[in-house]
Amino acid sequence: MDAAVKVAAAVHVGTPPGPLSDWIMREVHFHEFEGLTTVREAMVKSPEFSCFGHQWTVKIYPGGKDRSEEGNVAVFLCNESPESIQACYKIILKHPTDQAQRIYLADQLKTFGAERSGKESWGNSNFANRETLLTYLNNGTLTIEIHLRANKQTEPTSFVPSNPICNNILKGFNNEE
Repeated sequence: MDAAVKVAAAVHVGTPPGPLSDWIMREVHFHEFEGLTTVREAMVKSPEFSCFGHQWTVKIYPGGKDRSEEGNVAVFLCNESPESIQACYKIILKHPTDQAQRIYLADQLKTFGAERSGKESWGNSNFANRETLLTYLNNGTLTIEIHLRANKQTEPTSFVPSNPICNNILKGFNNEE
């Protein structure tokens, strides 16, 4: 007959992922979007911005990437830091006169690899049709909202075994023999 097993406490090695942080939003403005090249694979890259201790950029391909359907624009969020990070992201485009009208890309928790790892970016090769995006311009500027959230880091759980030496020394001092 098998005896019942009682689990006293879990032992953790390393730092467990914590709960997700609040969303952080950055606006990225692509000025004079209509005049950007529409050659396939031609990329326009935003300046770096910081979030969760990492450097990020947005890469936009106004003429699409090799896997894009004809007439579609590709948009990617890229980790430019030497360390990878797990993050949830949203790429949102709001119409300048009707804020309820949106183009929206959201994804679950993804690992953004370290810069130049080949796995540092997430996005969509068919984010939106270029002609549609032209209706989203505000004074010639395409404004993309990047929303990010990452795992909150929790303190590692330490395992400290009990040490009986203190009790043994006290017993020795209190021993009247």
